[in-house]
Amino acid sequence: MLWVSDREPGVRELFAELLPEAEILAPNDLLARLALGQRPDALIIDGTQLLELPAARRASIVALPRLLICTGLMLASMPTDLLTGPGVAVLAKPFCVEDLEAAVEWLRGVPGSLPAPSAPFGALVQRRRARPLRGRLPAR
Repeated sequence: MLWVSDREPGVRELFAELLPEAEILAPNDLLARLALGQRPDALIIDGTQLLELPAARRASIVALPRLLICTGLMLASMPTDLLTGPGVAVLAKPFCVEDLEAAVEWLRGVPGSLPAPSAPFGALVQRRRARPLRGRLPAR
């Protein structure tokens, strides 16, 4: 059972298209399910949304077999206990197609789709090619 909950409707819609087996939940629906003691096998959640949960709920979510945190927050600003679970991966927003594909493969358990997590942080979904810096180029 896979749940997707993100504060951004566009992100929820994107995952709904990529993961037709997923149950898409608005943030309030996720809270209601968690309050009833329901737990998915895998969860995709917005980083800010995760941080807003009470500590006990966050701990139970981090303990899920697969947790994908989609966030625009810098990893250094997130508590390390959220990123250290064995089944935790982070998808940085904004993400590109390659990152999204890697995240979907990881959620589906495709072997080798992500590197093994290294302490203290979980795996970071990022297969992006190096991009040129925007703005001024260095003087030659």
